Amino acid sequence: MPVWKNNITGNGVVVSIIDDGVDHTNKDLRKNFEVFASFDLLASHGLSHDPMPIKDEENSHGTRCAGEVSMEANNSYCGVGIAFNAKIGGIRLLDGPVTDAMEASALTYNIHFIDIYVCSWGPRDNGAEMDGPHYLTEQALRLGTRKGRVGKGSIFVWAAGNGGMYDDHCGADGYINSIYTISIGAITQSGKPAFFGEPCAGVMAVTPTGSGYGDYQPLVTLTTTGDGCVTHFPGTSSAAPIAAGILALALEVNPALTWRDVQHLIANTAKIPDPEEPGWSINAAGYHVHHRYGFGVLDAGLLVQQAALFQKVGRQRTCTQEVAFDSPRIFSPGDSVTLRIHSDGCQWTSNEISSLEHVQVRLGVSARCRGDLSVSLESPGGTVSMLLDSRPNDASTAGLKNWTLMTVHCWGEQPRGHWTLKVTDHKGEVWRCTRQHEEEPAGALLTATLILYGTYHSHQSSPEGPLYSIVSMGSRHPIPGGGLHRRARPPPLDLLHWVYQMERDRKVRAADIIVPARHEKLETPADRTANFLKLLTSREALKLHSACLLQRSSARSSPAAGELPEQGLSRRV
Repeated sequence: MPVWKNNITGNGVVVSIIDDGVDHTNKDLRKNFEVFASFDLLASHGLSHDPMPIKDEENSHGTRCAGEVSMEANNSYCGVGIAFNAKIGGIRLLDGPVTDAMEASALTYNIHFIDIYVCSWGPRDNGAEMDGPHYLTEQALRLGTRKGRVGKGSIFVWAAGNGGMYDDHCGADGYINSIYTISIGAITQSGKPAFFGEPCAGVMAVTPTGSGYGDYQPLVTLTTTGDGCVTHFPGTSSAAPIAAGILALALEVNPALTWRDVQHLIANTAKIPDPEEPGWSINAAGYHVHHRYGFGVLDAGLLVQQAALFQKVGRQRTCTQEVAFDSPRIFSPGDSVTLRIHSDGCQWTSNEISSLEHVQVRLGVSARCRGDLSVSLESPGGTVSMLLDSRPNDASTAGLKNWTLMTVHCWGEQPRGHWTLKVTDHKGEVWRCTRQHEEEPAGALLTATLILYGTYHSHQSSPEGPLYSIVSMGSRHPIPGGGLHRRARPPPLDLLHWVYQMERDRKVRAADIIVPARHEKLETPADRTANFLKLLTSREALKLHSACLLQRSSARSSPAAGELPEQGLSRRV
C-alpha cells in the first residue's frame, strides 16, 4: 500500500487496547509490546503492568484487537498489523465486574504516553439496555482530550455496536454519544452495511470486516492467545482496531494532530462505499453522511496524505441553549411532539460558532414504553439526524432522564436559525409493552437542551441558496450542473454516483504522500519511557492506581440517570 511504501508504519505511536488483556508473549506481538502502555486493572497478577489474559477462547478478544493494529511484519507468522511498527499495550479491564472508577482509570492511564485507546466494548447490544459512561468516566474522557498527549488530546476509538440483529440503535449507547470518542461501524467487502451493525447519527466512519449474511470470507489473518492464528474476527470489535491502526499511521506523519484534527480528517476523507444504499444525505455544508456509514469508509492512503499537511483547526467553542417549558409537552399514543428551537449560534459572544462540529441534545422524556420512542433533529440547513430510533426489545418505562444524544451529520453547517426537535411514539413497536388505557398519554417531553460545538470563521459562507460544492478527498469539488438545493433529501442518485466514482478512481499513490520535515523531533516510545520514568517511578504509578482501585465498590453501583441498573459491559464480537 502507498503508506507502507513511504516507510510509514506507525513508528513512534503508542496504542493501548482496553479489553480483556493482551497476550504479549505471542510471536506476532512480542516485539511491539509496550509495558508502559499496559496495566492489569483486575489485579489478577497483583498490581502490575502485565495485561496477560486468561488463555482461552473467551479471553482472546483484546489480543486479536492488538494484532490488527500492530502484528509484526516479515516474521512469517499469522498476519501483518496496519501500523506494524507502532507500540502496542493492553489495559486489562473486562473479564470481571467493572466499576466507573476502573473505566476512568483505564481511559486516563499514562495519558501523556499513550496516543490511541481502543475500546471494542460497551453496553450489551441486546436492544433493551441503555447505558453509557458514568460520572468518573465522563470526566476521564474530557480530561483525556484536554490533557492527553501533552495537551493535544488522547484519541479514543470506540466500536459502534453489534446489536443490529436485535434492532438496537447506537443512540442508546452513551459512549457513542460522547463528542470525545470516534465511533466506528463495520461494512462487508462489497461495501454493504454489516448485518450486525447499529445505525445512529454518532457513527463517524466504517471499516471492512468481511461479514455479510452467510459470508465469512476472511479479510485478515490475526494472532490470538497462545501461539495461534485466526481468520475470522467479525464485528465492530474488529472494525475499531482497524481504524486505530490507520490513525496511528496518520499520527506518525503528523504527531501534532489534536483529537479534533483527527475527527476533521475523518470527515474530510472518508469515502462513499456504496451509493446505492438508501439513506445517504449531503448536508448543507457539502459533507456526505449516513446513519450506518457515518462519513464513509476510511482510506488509509488518503487520510495519511491529508494528515501530513493538515493545518490545526481553531479553538473549540461551545454554545448551549436550554429550552424553557411552561408545562410538559404531552404526546398521545402513536403521536409526536415537535419543538422549534431558534439559535443565533451565540452570536456576538466569545462562544460564537459559524461552523459546526458535533451537536448534542440533552433530553428529559417520560414514556409508557421507552422502546416505542424515536427522537430526530433537523438543522437550520435541513439535515435530519435520527438521534434515537425505536427499539422493539426495549419495554422499559424509565423514559429518558437527562439523556444526551449526539450527531455528526451537521458537520460544517452554520448553526443560526430554527432547529426542529421531534419526539415520536411508535405505538405497538414493542409488543411486550402493555397500555391499559388507550386514551392515556404515551409520554411527555419534559426538558431539552441544545448543545452546539464548533469553530468560528469570520468569512463563513451564507447558508442561503444552492450548494455549489461538496467535500470529498480532503477538498471541495464543484457540483456538476450548477449546484444542489441544500434541502434536497435524498440527494440525486446520479450525484452520489458521481462522488462515488471520483473517490473510487482517484487513488492515492506513494508519490502523492509528501511528508514534510518535522518542526520538532518525533519522540519515540523509548524517549517517552525515559521521560515517564523521570517524572514518575513505576512504584509511584502503582500507588496511584491502587487508590483508583479502592473506589471499585461504589463507582458503578448506581445506574446512569434514568437508565437500567448496570449489568456489565460486553465485548463487541
